[in-house]
Amino acid sequence: MKQVPIKNIKLLQKLDSFATSLIQMPHTWVSEPKADLTFATLKGHMADASFVGYPTSHNYQDYSGTVAIVQNTGKMKKRLRSEKYFFLKYFQYGHQDHTGVSHPAWYYDTLTTMPPRWGFTGWSNSKNKGRCYLRFIYNGGSGYSIEVEGKRQTTVKDQKRNVGAGNWTCITGHMGKDGQTWFADCNTGSKPRVVIDLSIPEKYQHVVDAAVKHITEY
Repeated sequence: MKQVPIKNIKLLQKLDSFATSLIQMPHTWVSEPKADLTFATLKGHMADASFVGYPTSHNYQDYSGTVAIVQNTGKMKKRLRSEKYFFLKYFQYGHQDHTGVSHPAWYYDTLTTMPPRWGFTGWSNSKNKGRCYLRFIYNGGSGYSIEVEGKRQTTVKDQKRNVGAGNWTCITGHMGKDGQTWFADCNTGSKPRVVIDLSIPEKYQHVVDAAVKHITEY
């Protein structure tokens, strides 16, 4: 896992619009259980042969699937469905200039707004569903993402700036189907934390490399 500086202005504009729509959606969470991202818990998951790869716990409402339209929030949900559709198509088909970014296999792994202080994703390893990812995070407070692979630990704190990409942080990484790479993240501040995770099967690492190059170009 590594942090990617976002320099592409067009992409930042799309992200800002997407985040605005996502934050306005209804979000449910509970104050218990608290985030358990300890290494003791991780070791327990590592020793569990039946661990299926997905987080055993999280505290947010995920909108990566179908967004149902209901009467009270119909307008907001229609906008979110539109934002979801066009942002994904931007990566799937929106680059006809031979950048190598476009590929129909891109999909949303996570799409949410983590609540202040309590929002988190528990340990996961994408076992049997290897993927490469671009994870875009907007946070006006504080938070972090953590990856453990073997004896190597990598932690990326959420960026907070008044210039450049502002409060946007982008991380990219590879989680193999062997389940040897573990990931978790947490919102520790007083502001909502938007997470937009775009993933693609691990065999398309070259597509992610092209996307990273695109993200870092003005």
